[in-house]
Order: sequence, then C-alpha cells, then structure tokens
Amino acid sequence: MECMPFLAIATNVEVTAQTEGIMLKEASKAVASGTGKPEQYVLVRITGRQPLLFAGTDAPAAFMEVKSIGFPANGVKKLADALCELVTKHLGVPGERTYIVFEDVEASMWGHDGETFG
Repeated sequence: MECMPFLAIATNVEVTAQTEGIMLKEASKAVASGTGKPEQYVLVRITGRQPLLFAGTDAPAAFMEVKSIGFPANGVKKLADALCELVTKHLGVPGERTYIVFEDVEASMWGHDGETFG
C-alpha cells in the first residue's frame, strides 16, 4: 500500500479561485516528484488570507508543511525549491519570506481508509 503525502500551504495573500486551481495541480505534481510517490496519493491544501507576520511585517509570506512516510535523499531540497518557486510565481511571495517544515511520519502513525500504513 502506498502512503499519501500531504502539503499544506498557508499564506497571508488572497488566493483567487483560478490561482488556487492552478496551484493545487502544480503543487500536487511537485510533491509527487519530490517524495517519489504516485500523484494519485498526494493531498494538497491551500489557505489564503491567513494572519501571518514574518520578520515583523505583514508583507506577503507563506508557511508550508509537507508530511510523508519517507523522503528520497535529495527530495527535500528539490521539493523546497519547487514549492518556493510555486508561491513566488503565483502569489508573489519571495522565498526569503517562506518557511517549509518537512515531517517524515512513521507508517504506523499515518491512516487511510480505516487502516494505517504500518
């Protein structure tokens, strides 16, 4: 059974419905590539207009969380770069105003369809 990587993007920028649709698709592909998991198992959430203060200002910023059961050795760096490019391209959030947390979740702590993966 494959695991489902999850990406959550929170930003203080307004995300239009059109931008949201484009970003969801691009982020899903980036997570699949960066985790080495099939895209059919990737879940992505984008939340705009969140109260975020970064470096003492409310200028455009983003916080992202990526959770997966395992990451390829070079996947985290590649994925960090792709995700920063994504929020810069679509939301105008520069990489220096973005934090990303990567969490390698134990298979026994990840559930799907009434079961866990471990």
